[in-house]
Amino acid sequence: MRGYRGIKGFRGDCPLRIWLSRIVVRVAINHHKSLARRLKRWVFFGDLQAVYEDGSVQEFEPADPFGSFDREALLDVRKHVNRLPDEFRMPLVMLAVDGLTIPEIAGILEIPEGTVKSRIFYARKRLKETLQIKKKNQ
Repeated sequence: MRGYRGIKGFRGDCPLRIWLSRIVVRVAINHHKSLARRLKRWVFFGDLQAVYEDGSVQEFEPADPFGSFDREALLDVRKHVNRLPDEFRMPLVMLAVDGLTIPEIAGILEIPEGTVKSRIFYARKRLKETLQIKKKNQ
């Protein structure tokens, strides 16, 4: 909606996809910072059920292509990713989750490609160190 409302302000100095992506990133950052976002909890699809008209109940659990996984470890990684500063977290998530390329991330965040690469490197390094420290303490 913000893209539609702001299309008159689109100067055409970059591709429309990049312009819209910048809007999405800014909205996502603002949403993440809001109090409501912090109060939400994780919901796993395994916790959901489908109730049919005949009264039967079916658990929703998609097949895990990598075999079983440790749910606690997954939550732990997500928690540590969320603790990263925005400057490191955003490029890492855009690369790993959204599947964007380095040049696309650089265009969306309006920073040089080298900066994107270094921020992803340091984000991964911080995660690795944090998770190794936690593993040693267990």
